[in-house]
Amino acid sequence: MRLGILVLLTNLCSSRLLLAQSQACADSASPAPAPVQETKISIVDVEFQGENPLSDALRAKLAKNIKQNHRWVTRQESDSSWIDGAIYPVREALKNQGYFKASVEGTPYLVRALPAERLYVISVVVESGPKFKLGKMRFASASETPLVFPEALLRQQVPMQEGEVFDVSKIREGLEAIGRLYGSKGYIDAMPEPEATIDESDLRIDLLIKVDQQQPYRIAKTTFLGLRANGQGEPKLPQKIEDLFNSALWQDFFKDNKPHLPPDASPEKNMQMQKNVRDATLG
Repeated sequence: MRLGILVLLTNLCSSRLLLAQSQACADSASPAPAPVQETKISIVDVEFQGENPLSDALRAKLAKNIKQNHRWVTRQESDSSWIDGAIYPVREALKNQGYFKASVEGTPYLVRALPAERLYVISVVVESGPKFKLGKMRFASASETPLVFPEALLRQQVPMQEGEVFDVSKIREGLEAIGRLYGSKGYIDAMPEPEATIDESDLRIDLLIKVDQQQPYRIAKTTFLGLRANGQGEPKLPQKIEDLFNSALWQDFFKDNKPHLPPDASPEKNMQMQKNVRDATLG
């Protein structure tokens, strides 16, 4: 039986909500809420029970990762509300090896309780299920607009071939590469979304990647704020007004001018883009 499912592999775009708040009068101000008391959850050991397809080296790496990630819970949360997040790396490791329907269960055992911290051992049981391979991969526009890039070029962005073990991390890597490819032509809002069809009998997963291409943006204005190159003026920009915005060129700009920029400078931190959707411009 073939089942169609939507695989959520891409990072969700987060939206920011701006709240306008009026200044309260001094005589009507409400008291500050009491601080929320949290308890630290520390994992002192991870024990894998029974047989599973993960190598000894990978299990040791996963155990180390789980132990390094501390968590906090409030008094209102259950004592094991954090367990699913703790064993998430194990699920991801199995999916990256083709075990797309693997089941992972974690049981926490309290070994020590302190006033502000609890120490646990986690027992992990894995039911890997069958190993899947990649079947056919196709691309389509999410709208009536034709694809901007040839399907063959889009296919090259995904580092996995038909018949290979289905690796979720490689699919995610391919989606990010497709996003960068569209960004190089001004399509900064393009979003590739994969739809997977699982063939249980042949243990294959076919992918249809629909690209919501949106519209390309051109540069309307560039402004430097507090940036100079060794006192010799502004660095030479990689693009000019009216050019289609090319995210790759700006990434290279920050790399090439690293000696002249703050140590942690990056497009993500230091480029503020004001988007005019109606005019399809950036400023």
